[in-house]
Amino acid sequence: MGDHGEGGDRSPSAAAAVDDWYDAPWRTRLLRRVAGGLGLRSLGPLARLSPRLAGASADLAHWRAVRDRTPDEEWRRLTASSYSVLVYHRFSDDLKPGQERIVISPRRFRRQLRALRLFGFRPLPATELIAFHAGDLAAVGRRRIVVTVDDGTADCLESLQAAADWLPQLFVPTAAVGGTADWIDGEPLATWDELRMLRASGTEIGSHTRHHQRMTELPPPALAESLAGSREDLQREMPDSLDVVAYPHGAHDDESCAAAAAAGFLAGYTTEKGRNGAGTDPFRLRRVSIHAADGALAALWKATTGEALPVYWLRLRRTRPYQSA
Repeated sequence: MGDHGEGGDRSPSAAAAVDDWYDAPWRTRLLRRVAGGLGLRSLGPLARLSPRLAGASADLAHWRAVRDRTPDEEWRRLTASSYSVLVYHRFSDDLKPGQERIVISPRRFRRQLRALRLFGFRPLPATELIAFHAGDLAAVGRRRIVVTVDDGTADCLESLQAAADWLPQLFVPTAAVGGTADWIDGEPLATWDELRMLRASGTEIGSHTRHHQRMTELPPPALAESLAGSREDLQREMPDSLDVVAYPHGAHDDESCAAAAAAGFLAGYTTEKGRNGAGTDPFRLRRVSIHAADGALAALWKATTGEALPVYWLRLRRTRPYQSA
């Protein structure tokens, strides 16, 4: 179980050649913006007070240099627009012990989506996400999020149908569709007919590879087969499937990202945390997991920052069994 890191000649490392403003914690990005607004190029004498401040000062100097050589329009594209991706797995009230990081009650899921809508969050369509990273869309708008679900367990069907207006994306291991998830205590998986019904209601269906294996542990032939085979399975069963893959367990490396591109995918989801901007490698898109004990406020934090809850938040949150959360 994971808790979760085709574009012609575009390689998965193409975006890596561009500095990724969003490859940093929210506090670092905030400091960059404040310093930029004040015209600061470094922290000056403060940098000598601690290694942490020295690092922050070096980061500011780096980004000031990038700003100096970057045209205004391109700078805005790289720094002013981003989105977060939430990842869910099971929707169930059984809340089985050991599945705290991958299960959430359907009622809690509905509350989270209501809170997100109340605070102005809106779904980012897959077509816009792909166009944004391809450079065909300059910005994605404020407070945009993507709701993703991994594995395709049968208990996700009702919740995703009810959340169709959020344009959710479901990622399934194609060789296991209709069977059981041996990586999640043998939970039953949705069938192809159920997935087609879900697609008709508005959910995008993408690849979770063929067998839910860690991409980083497969030899090259098996890696290529798992990715290309899953895409072929999806196109056969569902011609309008999504050309995006979610790496099982979030496991990825240069070889698996390159294999995903070679298989014809346009993007790949990891489980590295953070927001995604125009400079983010589309084959290393970041996501943040929603856990059983996360309430509406936690979902708002994760949607806003793309990051896990701070340690102090977890300490303050009242300790209790997640079954009662």
